[in-house]
Formats: sequence, C-alpha cells, structure tokens
Amino acid sequence: MKVTTGFFYRTFLGDINKQIEEMFKAQRQLATGKRVLSPSDDPVAISRIAKYKSEISALDEYKRVMDTAKIYNSATEKAIDDLKRMLIKAKQYAVQGSTDTLSPTDRLAIAREIDTLIQRSIDTINTKVSGRYIFAGFKADTAPVNAQNGLYQSDTNLQYLDISFFLDVAVNLPATEFFTYTATGELASLKILTPYNQTVSANSSPPPDEILQLHDADPLGALLMSQSSGGAVTDPVNSFTTNGGTLTIRLGDNQAVNVTISANASLNDIRDAINNQASQYVKAWVVNVGTSTSPDYRLVIGSIPNGKSDMIRIDVTTTDAPNSGLNLLAYNPESGNVSMSFQENINGYNYISDPADPNYYSFNNNYLNENYYLRALHFLKVALENNDQGRIQKAVAYIDKIADKLFKQQSLIGARLNKIETITDYNLEIETNTKVALSNDQDADAIKVISELNRRMSVLQALRTTLTDFFRNNLFDFLR
Repeated sequence: MKVTTGFFYRTFLGDINKQIEEMFKAQRQLATGKRVLSPSDDPVAISRIAKYKSEISALDEYKRVMDTAKIYNSATEKAIDDLKRMLIKAKQYAVQGSTDTLSPTDRLAIAREIDTLIQRSIDTINTKVSGRYIFAGFKADTAPVNAQNGLYQSDTNLQYLDISFFLDVAVNLPATEFFTYTATGELASLKILTPYNQTVSANSSPPPDEILQLHDADPLGALLMSQSSGGAVTDPVNSFTTNGGTLTIRLGDNQAVNVTISANASLNDIRDAINNQASQYVKAWVVNVGTSTSPDYRLVIGSIPNGKSDMIRIDVTTTDAPNSGLNLLAYNPESGNVSMSFQENINGYNYISDPADPNYYSFNNNYLNENYYLRALHFLKVALENNDQGRIQKAVAYIDKIADKLFKQQSLIGARLNKIETITDYNLEIETNTKVALSNDQDADAIKVISELNRRMSVLQALRTTLTDFFRNNLFDFLR
C-alpha cells in the first residue's frame, strides 16, 4: 500500500465529513425531538412508528365520530323528554276532562289544548339535526310524520357510526315503538287520526251491518256472553232461545227495564230487542270472536254512557235449559247469577289486532291507541270534543302505556350515551398508551443527544487540529 500525502488528506477529510454528518444528525434529532428520522436510522422501529401513527390518526377520527354520535343521541334524548312532558300535560287534561263537574263546553276547550299538544308533538317528532331528521331511518331527508294524517312516512332502519376499532353505535331512532304505524293494502288511504266512531266502506268484509255494530265499542269494556254448552253459535240469524223470556236490565241505581224476548229469537233478534227496549241504559252488539272459517258469535252489551258497563245488572226469566239460551245472558254478581263476563279487550269488538280486519283502523281500536303516540292524543282530543267521559277515562290508560314506551326508548338512548362515554374513556387510554409507545420508538433522549453532539464536536475539533498540524510539515521533515 502506497502512503502518500493525498492519501492522508482524503482519510482526514472522510473522517471529518463523517463527524460532521453525525453532528448534523444529532443536531436534527435535537431540533425535531425525533430519534428516528429516516427508515435507515432504525428499520425495525420505523414499521412500528408507522403503525402507531395510523392508530393515533384513527383514534382522532373516532373522536370526531363520537362527537357526532353524541350530538344526535343527545338531541334524541331531549326530544323524547319533550314528548314525555307533553304526555304528562295531556294526562292532566284527561283527568280533568273526565270529572263530572265539567260541561261539554269545558271539554271542548280542553280539546283545543290537546290539539296544540298534538301539533307541538309533531314538530318535536320531526326534529332535525344538521339537516337530518333524527326520528327517520335511512330516509333522513323525509319528515318522519305527516302532519296532516299522522302517518309515519320514513323507514325503521337504524344508522350506525363506528366509535372504536370494534364497536359501533346507532345515531338515530326510528321509534317504531310509539309512532311508526302505517296503513297498508286497500285501506292505506285511511287516516291514523280517524274521526269519532269511524265507519268502513260497505264493500269491506265483514258485511256492512256487522261493521256498523263493531264501531261503537265501549273503550272501558263490556259484558261478553259465554259460549253455550252446545258449542259456538255459527250463525247469528238462527234460533238462539227456545222459549224466550224476559231480561231485566238495570244500570247502577237506575230503574230496571224489562226486555221481552220472543221464543225462537236469534242473537240478532235479541240484540235488536235490547236496543229497542233498553236503549236508555245499554247498547247491544253481535260480534264474531272466532274467525271467518270458524265463527263464534256472541252478544256484547255495553253501558250508555260509555265506561259504566261493569255496573250493568241482568236478571233472566226463562224456561230455557241451564247454560243455554237466555240463561247465558245473566249478569248479577250480587245474587251470584253470572254467565256473562266483564272484559276490556274483546276480539271483534274493541280490541282488533289483525290489520286485515277493516275495524283495525277504527277510532276505538285499543291496539293502535296504546301503541301510537299521536293516535293516543288524538283519541283524547276527539273524546273531549264528543263529551265522551268513558273514552276520556280510557285515554288516561293509553297515555300511560305510551309513556312507558317513551321511558323504554329514553333508557335505550341513555345506554347509547353511556356507551359513547365509556368508549371515549377507553379510546383515550388506548391513545395515551399508543403515544407512549410511539415516543419510546421515535422520540430522542435530549440529554443523550446533547452529550453525543458535544462528543462529536470534540472529536471534530481534534481532527481539525491534527489535520492542521499534519499538513504544516513537508516531506523533508519526515526524512530528517
């Protein structure tokens, strides 16, 4: 190996450049606070750093998503709270309207207040947040409830947002539990906010005369005839009583009325005789509590006015066989002679759960009144307008059931908000741990870097001094 002056010069220059490069690297680490500035600095750590940064970026996005989810669910919670307050007010009006001291004019005034609550409720149900209806499904640009007919016109889908790497949360509430009823099929044109004792088209099934009977049902219950020992009555026009007799009907403390029933009278004949001779106290209907293929016709007797059917007393005078004929119409708990039963939900009379039944859409369908927020309030409003104390009292029960549904939905929203808060705390802990891991892999130790920088500066200074001293001599100095 030939050692020349040029060799020494290049060697010294390379060493000086190396120290300068290391000093520059240390200076950058000190300025940026980062230990790893390029993949070549630590190939293993750089892959972990990229992963940590990706996780932190995702957590930042989850923060924004959770803020959005919290805004929507908080707005939903407030809206439900507003609906609950309006229900409480409506119940107060219902209790007030059911008292005997109020006049029809007084009840009409209360009905106007209920109408105001209905309009305010519709506005609350159609609440928007950031241009989206919070009680709609995927149709977030469509008002959930039609203000004219009360029909729910959105869908029942839930919208979810991811709030963590493994969890999501719903941000809307279709509220299928308390105002999402929609009419379908041939009766879709019927309004949910139906008029008092609404009737159905004569072209519907069952026949028109039966429909008209079923639409004046007592919302507080009625007396229902038991099935005869001979089985179901399959045709209300066939003979029901063999010998006929007398029904002595009394409502509370009122004077008793004797209703004469002729021999071989059918159920329809008995209904007509009661309605003709005792119409000041009671009203009778013939209903099919069975099905169209397996009919079971019964006599139902309700009070006039509504709401006092449990006060009806019926004593029977007949020579019909026991547990048959007119004997099935006895109802006198005081004497122990009871064949009919007092029931609140009588299929085909005032509780119809089959949407295919035309009476399902009637004003007095308990199933809808207790499952649809707006319909329950409308039921109360129309009952007040028609001075119907029985239905006003029943409205209290409907309102209570709707309130229960609102409480359940509010608890659901509360659970969502708690979930968001819990995941917020969890994500914060994950973010803190990830940032610590990132700092361990990426951040520089300032004291260590300063020490290294000082050491490099000392080495560089020594090299410069050595280089200067070395090149001050010439060849002849070495040959001496």
